[in-house]
Amino acid sequence: MTEKSSMEQHLDAAMYGTPKIKPDEQRHYLGTFRERVSLAMTIAEVVDHQNLAAFITEITDHPDYQVILNGHIAQSDLGPYLKVASQHNVKFTIRQDTIYGLADSDLGLVVAAETAINQSPIALAKKYPDEVAPTVQPTKKTSWLGHLLNH
Repeated sequence: MTEKSSMEQHLDAAMYGTPKIKPDEQRHYLGTFRERVSLAMTIAEVVDHQNLAAFITEITDHPDYQVILNGHIAQSDLGPYLKVASQHNVKFTIRQDTIYGLADSDLGLVVAAETAINQSPIALAKKYPDEVAPTVQPTKKTSWLGHLLNH
């Protein structure tokens, strides 16, 4: 196999766009790489405003990082995060591309550095377990027969 000439590479880039490095990873982390992420919040965690305290702690500790928000979240839910980021003079970006997820388990907010920081953990619940709003577990309903058999 021969290597593509620079002219073929230029034509491919013009027709198909510049090739991306790790496109699935960038899609998951709202356009950035995992190695740059300091905090990742799911859409469900962003919508629950009780998690705002952990976000404030993160951007206070890292004022030079950038906040990337999933634009598919309602403005009323993003508003408090935008307000806090503005008050702390933290750069933020809202990404609304169709490639970013809409499910509660997809990422809704990422705090990322300009370069690789390789921080772990980055998930909100693992990084700030004391500040995360408790999730309500649904109660398991037992049928009357199951209730009789368990007693």
